[in-house]
Amino acid sequence: MLNSSQVAIVGGGIAGLSAAWQLQQRGVAYTLLEASPRLGGMLRTEAIAGHDGFIADAGPESFITRKPELWQLAQALGLQDQIVPIASETRGTCILTHGKPVPVPLGPGAFITSPLLSVRGKLRLLMEPFVAAKRDDEDESLAAFTRRRLGDEALQKLVGPILAGIYSTNPEQQSVQTTASILRDLEQHSSLLKGMLAQGKAQSALKKTGQALPPRSFTFKRGAQTIVDALGQQLTGAVHLSTTVLGLMKHDAGYALRLSNGATHPASALILATQANVAAPLLAHIAPQAANALQRIRHESIGTLALAFREADARAELGMTGLMVPRREGRQIDAVVWRGAHNRAPQGHVLLRVFFGGNAPGLMDLDDAALLDVVRSELKDIVGIVAPPLAARIFRWRGCFPKPDVHHLKLVREIEVGLPQTTALAGNSYGGVGVPDCVRSGFAAADRILARIPAK
Repeated sequence: MLNSSQVAIVGGGIAGLSAAWQLQQRGVAYTLLEASPRLGGMLRTEAIAGHDGFIADAGPESFITRKPELWQLAQALGLQDQIVPIASETRGTCILTHGKPVPVPLGPGAFITSPLLSVRGKLRLLMEPFVAAKRDDEDESLAAFTRRRLGDEALQKLVGPILAGIYSTNPEQQSVQTTASILRDLEQHSSLLKGMLAQGKAQSALKKTGQALPPRSFTFKRGAQTIVDALGQQLTGAVHLSTTVLGLMKHDAGYALRLSNGATHPASALILATQANVAAPLLAHIAPQAANALQRIRHESIGTLALAFREADARAELGMTGLMVPRREGRQIDAVVWRGAHNRAPQGHVLLRVFFGGNAPGLMDLDDAALLDVVRSELKDIVGIVAPPLAARIFRWRGCFPKPDVHHLKLVREIEVGLPQTTALAGNSYGGVGVPDCVRSGFAAADRILARIPAK
């Protein structure tokens, strides 16, 4: 075991909590320091006051299992009875096209008849199996990948609005290796189509063995806060909320962290589980090269607005569960998601989640009343919702959403080379922006520290 001077973890989001969990499993002492009065970062769930049955997630609410770390963590925490499988996250998704919602075609028949792509665009997409695969490890933008394999029209009308909408970024800059590595993985089968067929065969073979397979994605009955609360209850190390780290000093025995409460906290090793824009100033004196490189990772602000409605007042057409709003449409919101009864709303009601900040960054600075007016106007124009909501809850995340540009992973490797041996980074600024990515980064940061400090 390490000395009782322990590992200091700065940041109590899911990455920092995962790092603490990993250290705890190995019997290593740690102290977790979180600047806010709560754990979980963007994983936050609130019941809407005065309206029983409405549950609003402030950030992510559904999670893939293809990257298994979050799924495995949920199992280890004993949350099996809190998990709700999701068969398909894309079913019911539409893309706003010329002011009208158009369903994403999910089957051959729907693809042939869909107005989303022209005949020429469909023919180009069907040529995908005959496009030579890229075999090197060089990163490229989502836009470059999609044009190369599927054509420009598929980029502009299909892939770009979906993936760039999820990541609230420009596909011309967005790193495909960081945000959509599955596409490059599928391409290694010589085409995306063959890759998907190979995945399907592998899944079928596993099912025949009787092996229990996780769903493609899942959520929690009571919201994403479920896993945060479970970690908070099961972590046995020291956890300090409302405690900001103001500065770091390094010495032969480790680190001294200067805290907002006036204390100085000693540590043998350090995990910075924060966004890069928070880590950079902390590392400025002890790792200036890494700090300078961290400043090259861009972060933007995003927000979500939860609106409670009677189902009759906000019924979605076309069986729609989600609507992506591409920037080319000139609208001010980024996406809308419908959540019905037995999920996030009581019987006879629906909860709408509206995402903002990407198409119109200025919305972040409006007061709540002005923002609600803009969003209601957008919903009226786009999907015909005119009734006032029963309740609204606004969440703003300022400077919290990273924008992984092309060669992002190469930049992260450069940053890691410049870190002291007993310092590690974790969080959505580094290996990927999804929650499973953050869990993986927390585990990896803990493993890095465990490998570099000798046990006692």
